[in-house]
Amino acid sequence: MPDRSVVDVLHEVLAAARRPALVVTDLDLALPGGDVTRMAPGAVKPEGQFRTVLLVAADVADLRRQARRAQGVGWAREVGVVVVDPGPRPTAPTLRTHPAWPPLTSVEAGPGHARFEFDRRLAAGPVLAALARAAGGALEGPRADDGHLGVRVLPPGTSYVDPAAKHPPDVVVDPPEAPVVAEATGRRPVVLRAAEAPEPLDEAVYRPTGFRGRWTRPVVDLPATVRLDPGLVAALRDAQGVRPAAGHDPRLAAGLAMCGIPVLDAPDGVPEDQVVALDDPLGREEVSVRLRRAALARHSAAGRRAALAGRAGVRGAGEPSVSVLAVVRRPELLAHALAQVARQRGHEVELVLVTHGFTPDAGRVRDALGGPGGVLAHTVVTATTDTPSGSGVAGPVLDAATRASGDVVLVLDGHDWYGPDVVTDLLLARRYSSATVVTMPAELGHSTSDDVTWRRPTATETYLGADAGAPDPTYLLDRRLLRRRPGGPRGAGAVDPVQAVRRDGGTVYRTHGLGHVRRHDGALPALAAGSLRPGFRPSSLLGAPPAPGGQRPGDGLP
Repeated sequence: MPDRSVVDVLHEVLAAARRPALVVTDLDLALPGGDVTRMAPGAVKPEGQFRTVLLVAADVADLRRQARRAQGVGWAREVGVVVVDPGPRPTAPTLRTHPAWPPLTSVEAGPGHARFEFDRRLAAGPVLAALARAAGGALEGPRADDGHLGVRVLPPGTSYVDPAAKHPPDVVVDPPEAPVVAEATGRRPVVLRAAEAPEPLDEAVYRPTGFRGRWTRPVVDLPATVRLDPGLVAALRDAQGVRPAAGHDPRLAAGLAMCGIPVLDAPDGVPEDQVVALDDPLGREEVSVRLRRAALARHSAAGRRAALAGRAGVRGAGEPSVSVLAVVRRPELLAHALAQVARQRGHEVELVLVTHGFTPDAGRVRDALGGPGGVLAHTVVTATTDTPSGSGVAGPVLDAATRASGDVVLVLDGHDWYGPDVVTDLLLARRYSSATVVTMPAELGHSTSDDVTWRRPTATETYLGADAGAPDPTYLLDRRLLRRRPGGPRGAGAVDPVQAVRRDGGTVYRTHGLGHVRRHDGALPALAAGSLRPGFRPSSLLGAPPAPGGQRPGDGLP
């Protein structure tokens, strides 16, 4: 039972709301008398019209889960939410209204609760969904819970007995009775046991955002009775790692790994050899990245839905198609640049190659892209020698973006080194952050003339504000943003797309930078004493260890 103060908040919200009111919850809460009706999420709406619809959830994760089930709540003029445990740093729920909704006339909000009044009645379900998305950080951009991700799954214990249903399910879980054949598809939904279709973990709630590269306490032992929730994640951010006791809930290890917290008991689907000693800060972050990557792919909503789509034999909603836009300004580094694209794994990509002042041999480009990577097609765009050749992307790169056909464009510098999972990591970050742009910082740099490597401390797994400094050189964004030609038409002083997104109020998220090494030619940048290391010393996530003797490997990094 929640604290009395939470019940008081609920009663205060209802006291100020229009009646009759509908409270949507599966919690055991004492509701005031009068015109207040209770409804369980996913249940059939009670008869009658309600002027207020209020969704009450246990925590942020529960709010997002229940909002998806509470779409049949009818119309109302006031819509609100109350979260019993809003987390260690509670804020008032926020709402980005849809242009088709009536005007918003008043808002009453506080930590963990809010009530919104509109000029006239509207469907309350979409408003609750928008509030839930905002609770997971998704005010815009792709969402971790977008749509049904290509496969429709009924909640456990729900029957499918209406063959004429407009949107028949593909999967039913532990139904009370055998499902019927759907007229729309001509087939019967696949029946699974609950153990075969466990509830996914919401990647908009359980995500690496807030990862700390330095710890203030050693590995924490967790009792088997501990259960995963956002408060636990926040409390463990400063730990070197965690060691769950035998018999713990599998969701605990999986959820903590999704959040980037090193787990000594690797969750299901993560190879045990990826969990190593955590005494070195760089090694600990490498473990964190490997664990979060594997756990997000297997235990997140998107990962679980993809697996269910395979079981049901339906086409799941896959990741967006990717165009890699690589800039090369030095002919001698062309092979190196092509190798960085060809070695990307897990996703098929299209390459748009931008060369400054030289036209590469078409056969050489084609042969270099014939490796194990999934390069579907390539286009070569040659910029003239009088085009500014700095590391930015204004001018010729914006022109080249019009040749891209992918849903999203990954802009990278062809002179740098990239690990084989850069595309994977940026797409994962795009999903769990719901950001307009996802960037990868140049934490690691290598001077080819001095043959030294350094790592510059950088805040990662965080949203960047307008004062974040120079844009990161590697970033992923929707192709349409590049085609808007930020800064005006050609010759009007086009600006970097990341700066344009910041200027226009979009969100920029920075993921980890361990899969990238910046090439530096010329004088060394100002670095802290002791940060230089001899030879080419990338993170192990780059996918290729240094050559014997600490020398830099060849430009066509395998």
